[in-house]
Amino acid sequence: MAEPGQLSVNERVLLHLSRYASDSTPGEHPEECSQAGIASSIGISRTHVPRAVKALAKDGLVEELRARVAGHERRMSVYSITPEGVRRAAELWEDLSRTRFTLRSPGKSEEVSVSDIEAMVGRRKAVALVARARAGVVEMADRRRPAVRDLGDAPGTEGFVGRMEELGRMNAFLESDSDILVVLGIRGYGASALARRFVDSLEDYNVLWIPLAQCAGTPDIEARMRDFAVKALPGASGPLDALEVADTLIVFDGYHSVPDDAVEVFSDMVGRLQEAKVVITAREDTPAYNWFYHKKEVESGKVHELRLKGLDKDSARALLGNPKIEAEAFRRVYGMTRGSPSALRMLRDKDFEGLKRSTVLTAEEVRYLLFLRDKAA
Repeated sequence: MAEPGQLSVNERVLLHLSRYASDSTPGEHPEECSQAGIASSIGISRTHVPRAVKALAKDGLVEELRARVAGHERRMSVYSITPEGVRRAAELWEDLSRTRFTLRSPGKSEEVSVSDIEAMVGRRKAVALVARARAGVVEMADRRRPAVRDLGDAPGTEGFVGRMEELGRMNAFLESDSDILVVLGIRGYGASALARRFVDSLEDYNVLWIPLAQCAGTPDIEARMRDFAVKALPGASGPLDALEVADTLIVFDGYHSVPDDAVEVFSDMVGRLQEAKVVITAREDTPAYNWFYHKKEVESGKVHELRLKGLDKDSARALLGNPKIEAEAFRRVYGMTRGSPSALRMLRDKDFEGLKRSTVLTAEEVRYLLFLRDKAA
């Protein structure tokens, strides 16, 4: 165990999970046993949870499951304490019984032992309080700062369909040890909309959205990062301080052709990430000299790439807006648009000029697609 009054992250996670040893029903687990729930409950960054649970699982104290979680539709990773873990947690709690903490409550601060805390609030609540303790201090009141969310320049998600596999991979990235996710796609494949839909699912995360096309060079990028850091991290002063804010996702939207100094900023970021995670939407045709990472960062797992393809057929059909479209007509539409969300959306809206301006289709091909779009079985 760490110094008296200073538990290790692994010990705090084990104590936390011991509270839910008998709470799981056969088909559902409490949210507090997910990665986000563990991080929120004991007051650590979500990026620290995977390392802790892997170590505990290796020792046979915790097991990882894919299961349904209360309040969520999809299955996700949850962690269940094993019988050996319960025994170890009980031993740890017994060892802590005479350890003294500073107990802070509104208007009051006193030195108490763990057994005193248990006598005051009961075993279960005492375990929760001690598992959340920092530097020998137990807080009776919740002093967590509200999430800082700067999404003023992010696109909307109206009409968003499909991409469940991609969203699943983005969630897996958030739970992994990777620092940067690069979402690569052809123009019109919806990388920005996908990133926004993902961000909307992270209610408890700090989020900064930076649209690179609207930034007047590197100083503007750094200014946005600095402003965010000052709001989210007490004592922050520089732009790279934003990378040290726990439970934070920074989205750089629209990485394509950028100035040399911006490439240097992103290259530096690869080695400087601490607590925050970064998502970058980028074009497949980004010039080779503009890339800020290399094969070694991908192979090491520091950078993860997600390459977008067109929508699946069911999602493309739903976006097209003609549920009764003739099967052969849909087959041709899907083949000519390659499942591009942007092209399908303009086809749905019968946007002739937009299709001519934003795709490689000829005027004659656009007219043909508009004809096919209205064919009903």
